[in-house]
Amino acid sequence: MNLSAANFGRVLIFAAHPDDETIACSGLLQRASESLVLFAVDGAPRRYGFERKFGSLRAYSEERFQEASRALGLIARCSFGRLVRRDGTSFADQRLFRELPGAFTSLHRLTREYSPDLLVSHAFEGGHIDHDACHILAKQTACVLSLPHIEFPLYWKNSQGRDVLQRFRENRNDEIVLQLSSQELLVKQRMLTEYKTQRSLTSVFCSQTERFRPMTGSDYEDASWSGYPFENRWRPLKAEFVFRKIVEFRSQSYGLASSLPGPR
Repeated sequence: MNLSAANFGRVLIFAAHPDDETIACSGLLQRASESLVLFAVDGAPRRYGFERKFGSLRAYSEERFQEASRALGLIARCSFGRLVRRDGTSFADQRLFRELPGAFTSLHRLTREYSPDLLVSHAFEGGHIDHDACHILAKQTACVLSLPHIEFPLYWKNSQGRDVLQRFRENRNDEIVLQLSSQELLVKQRMLTEYKTQRSLTSVFCSQTERFRPMTGSDYEDASWSGYPFENRWRPLKAEFVFRKIVEFRSQSYGLASSLPGPR
């Protein structure tokens, strides 16, 4: 796949939280002829103390999406939206895996309405439960709508307990490495600056390089981790519990997909 500006059409980035899209896909967004970023959750996890600092979790969530609006406003022909339940409310941070059918219905509808040439989302890596849920949802949506789809890595822990950033868990020969130009890097740095609430987190990632690969093959069936080490303060969550939710969703999704409109 050639990631030059001349070969890009309409791109849909499906990211879990505001800032994921800039860390992983800013260069890609700048090369797209048009783009839509869809965020999966409200970005306001419980039990981190954000409600004390910002007055409420809702206020913290709103601040994060205001940051996203300013950051994505630096990209030409780029818009953003959010997954919502049937009642119009947002999906909760770190709990997306519990509501996969509802999230799939929302993602399917928004993707079909936008009709992208390419769907881009998270790799399945065991670093954040929302990232992995996005992977499952994007993979199913791309399959149902017959869309080309690629994935990006963010973070996970290796067997020695060390953080691995922006590298895929498995080595494959189909990886796409995007080297940002000086102008693309400047825009990306300006976008990251807008995410003031996430400054201590975004600063650890490399800005010059972005990695992608086709979203193919299996995912949780080959998982070797037993838990989620990064974003899991609300309960000692075991990976097996999340995997069961994925299996349940996949067993339901074929019937659910048959009731939804097909590709345009």
